[in-house]
Amino acid sequence: MKKLIIVAGLVTLFVSCKLSNPEAEKKSVEATITGFYDAVQQFNYEAVPTFVTSDFGAYEEGYTYEDIDGFVGVLKSFEGAKTDMKLDFVKTEVSGNMAFSIVTFDITVTMDPALLHFQTYEDYILKKVDGNWLIQYFHSTHLPNADDKNLSSIHFLKVPEDLNVDELQDYMNKVNGAIASLGFTDCGYKLLTAVPESKDVYNYVVVGKWINEETYKIIHESDAFKNATEGSNEQMMKFFKDQIYVKAQEAAN
Repeated sequence: MKKLIIVAGLVTLFVSCKLSNPEAEKKSVEATITGFYDAVQQFNYEAVPTFVTSDFGAYEEGYTYEDIDGFVGVLKSFEGAKTDMKLDFVKTEVSGNMAFSIVTFDITVTMDPALLHFQTYEDYILKKVDGNWLIQYFHSTHLPNADDKNLSSIHFLKVPEDLNVDELQDYMNKVNGAIASLGFTDCGYKLLTAVPESKDVYNYVVVGKWINEETYKIIHESDAFKNATEGSNEQMMKFFKDQIYVKAQEAAN
């Protein structure tokens, strides 16, 4: 009788180990994340959703994805770009039908003429659904860009009362759209209103963010930028007529 109990215990232990292999589960979790980004790099819009749950969501550098359709929509704006993506799994843990993974990314995106480089630190939550690990949520944080010199162009403006500032804002929206189409989503112009006590001299300020001189040159010499500004320079000069212009960047250490 005792032998039967021992044998039964060993069988139970064997079956339990076979059904739950932590290392194999971790590899499956990581394979899902890798497969997701393989589909992203190939712009395979049908495959991307197969790696996520029905209630998928994400948060990346200030932007919230409510569902996978929102993520795919942003991905489509980069269609045609060449990507070089390196994933490094820092840590992966599995608990029942839930898993957690920490991943670092080193990504280079070439979208002529833009060459974008990102390093990110990301947290993933996965859920096992019908035997498959699927991404339920991820949170991405972009690490500091070593090439970012915080280059800014600053225009101090004294806009006459007879000019409609909405025209200037519309112009900048058009130009910013052209800049974003080049892949430089972090660059562009912003219109600021001077606080009341400062309006006696300059009442508006236009600040441009360009990362570095190379980026500034690529943007301003691009066909997209030239097409966006074509035909508007004469009217815009009325806003910039008495400006003070300064270009500044982060001081070298």
